[in-house]
Amino acid sequence: MEFEAEAREERAYYDSLSIADLHALIHERRFGRTGMFWQSLRERATLLTSGWTLLELLERRSVSREARVQAASVLLHLADCHDWPAEALADDADPEFESRLRELRRVINARLRAMTA
Repeated sequence: MEFEAEAREERAYYDSLSIADLHALIHERRFGRTGMFWQSLRERATLLTSGWTLLELLERRSVSREARVQAASVLLHLADCHDWPAEALADDADPEFESRLRELRRVINARLRAMTA
């Protein structure tokens, strides 16, 4: 199957799932092959529904760097945060990695508190 057709099929599948189902796939580390998983999540999730799930994924070093970059990209979009590039939140070899994640956690906490206040 050509890539575009596969991507369309994956997108339709992910769009048919609930956000909770997408979170279950995150926990199972099943993100598909075409990147459509992340696009579907990016367009339908909110910081309130998915912020903690994505942050938890970023903190797992056993998850592939590619998946963590994608998760960081979605999380930064949902948080409307432009403080770091997604790659900087996925590179656990970088000495600043842990401090960036701590700061991101602080930003997410503050934004969620503001939303629920």
